[in-house]
Amino acid sequence: MEAPKGYSLFEVTLWCILTGMLSTTVITVVEGIRDQQGLQMAGESFVSAVSVARFEAMTKNLAVQIRVHPGRSQFSMALGRDKPHLWVNLPRGVSFSKVPSKPITFFSRGNVAPAGTFTLTNERGQIQVIVALSGRIRWKRES
Repeated sequence: MEAPKGYSLFEVTLWCILTGMLSTTVITVVEGIRDQQGLQMAGESFVSAVSVARFEAMTKNLAVQIRVHPGRSQFSMALGRDKPHLWVNLPRGVSFSKVPSKPITFFSRGNVAPAGTFTLTNERGQIQVIVALSGRIRWKRES
């Protein structure tokens, strides 16, 4: 008597269930990594923009403002009282949850008024960007 060839319905069903569970787990892990990287990228991008604003103020001897769009998913840099020339979008899912009450302004000596803290948030955590009166910029991540 010849052995049956192929797979039983039970084996195929078990394989489909295991593949589905593994796929769901992998997708969840990948989405978490993407969210963490998005927050990290937003924090680094914003810190870089604030540093550039300070540098521009010092080299061009102008006041430079950092502004956050009312929708809280964009920011920009404006020279003097000019309109912002470019709004930078934050990565998907990242937004400002806290901003200073007035736009911060860097002056020609590198100092800033008012000092303030910006908080970037997504579902994976938050990053605080702290700008001191002296113009020092630092950031810290909180999960």
